[in-house]
Amino acid sequence: MDNSPWGYYASYMIGAEWIDEKEALVVTTKRGMEKIDFLTMFMICFTSDLSVEAFSEIYNIDSEAPTIYAPSLKGVLSPLVVMHFLGVVSRIRSLKKGYVHYSENLKKVKGHIKVMKNEQKNIAVKRFDRVFCDYDEYTADIPENRLVKKALLFSKQILKPIIDNHQSGTKIKIMLSKALAMFENVSEYVQIREVRQIKGHKLFPEYNEAVRLAKLILQRYDYSISKTSMEEENVLPFTLDMSLLYEHYVYGLLHEAYGNRISYQYKGETGYPDFLYCSNGFRAILDTKYIPKYEASSLDNNVIRQLSGYSRDLPILKKLGYKNIDEESPVPNVPCIIIYPKDGDGIKNPFEKRELKDLCKTPLRKLLKFYKICIPLPVMDTKI
Repeated sequence: MDNSPWGYYASYMIGAEWIDEKEALVVTTKRGMEKIDFLTMFMICFTSDLSVEAFSEIYNIDSEAPTIYAPSLKGVLSPLVVMHFLGVVSRIRSLKKGYVHYSENLKKVKGHIKVMKNEQKNIAVKRFDRVFCDYDEYTADIPENRLVKKALLFSKQILKPIIDNHQSGTKIKIMLSKALAMFENVSEYVQIREVRQIKGHKLFPEYNEAVRLAKLILQRYDYSISKTSMEEENVLPFTLDMSLLYEHYVYGLLHEAYGNRISYQYKGETGYPDFLYCSNGFRAILDTKYIPKYEASSLDNNVIRQLSGYSRDLPILKKLGYKNIDEESPVPNVPCIIIYPKDGDGIKNPFEKRELKDLCKTPLRKLLKFYKICIPLPVMDTKI
């Protein structure tokens, strides 16, 4: 093929996709990482301050294609979508309201009387205590909120086994309770034909994402809440970028431990380092690499060059606090840190209650101010 590489490349992706009309390709996690607790990773991702759209970049779902038999992935997709949905709903601070049209038989006149309808319903049968009216009401019980409420009830059913058995079950239950309490005065009644017509609004980004995910959840289970309890071994075609998921997971841990001392994806002349750490006593450049082999082997040369470039990048150095630096200034000795994964070791957050500089005690051999830090991936509890 004119010496060009071709074919299917998994890279750091997992998921399932159709190759043609009959054959599908299923890719699972790296060898040695089969017990990753995706649910915990998803939850940690939402503790950061990233926008609601950012998490959508991690995965892609083809909701229009037929499902693929992939029992090894059945515990990934549903929790991914549902936790994404819950994370987005939890960021809605107040319910959107709008005018809803009602036609009802009332005791008192409201709006205007529907004369012909009132004749049929009330006058003809001598029911003079009622009057049939048309009116509009400004309320939170609008189609968008009904759709979200319906999807929350589906989510509650989907997550029930996880709430009962997972170590994070209590936390998930609280998230669900808070979300449902917010929509307490909203009806769950929404017709299937209405779902496609319901759209978000550009002024309400949380609603846009919540509506999109709610539609996906309802469609996934064919609008039948009874199907949420079935063991599904067929999944919609999807891809999940494990490298980006790990990056978001680590950012959640860093943000939880260090708050605004961490900057994410700051733009420099040489690229976007994953994280910059800046405090009064310590500054560092950090980059995540979803490469488990770094536990026992040295860094690849291209990785060393990448971080070395960041450490001489003037916009990045100025963000780190070197305000008066220019092209002729001496090069600051900025620590460069590679963060890599391995299977979990039971530590919830290795950064918690520890200064970052205390994790950088042993520089890499023959490299100045280069360090590796292992941030383990959470693994499934044996009872799940």
